[in-house]
Amino acid sequence: MMRLMDRLFTYLASNNISAYAFEHACGLSNGYLGKQYRGKGTVGSNVLEKVKFHYPDIDLHWLLTGEENTAFVNETLIRSFNNQIRQLEKIVADKEAIIALLQESAC
Repeated sequence: MMRLMDRLFTYLASNNISAYAFEHACGLSNGYLGKQYRGKGTVGSNVLEKVKFHYPDIDLHWLLTGEENTAFVNETLIRSFNNQIRQLEKIVADKEAIIALLQESAC
């Protein structure tokens, strides 16, 4: 059975976030996650509030229970798709600008 810290490390790995960057962003001491992972402490509500503030895309229900919140998953997927669409739109706009410059210089 996965523990809260296992799920947190899964989240960090899937988002390419180092433990150090996570600790720094949340105002936690260096090594905090490692200590918690080794079972030498508990994660309090104050830490969970910091996590949610700095990482709003993390589902605290999933983090605490391991159960997916389908409404949260759908919202996260929509946000992710919208970000991907914006990135693709920028790539298309950049390519169109390059084509226009090449056409101007060819004349």
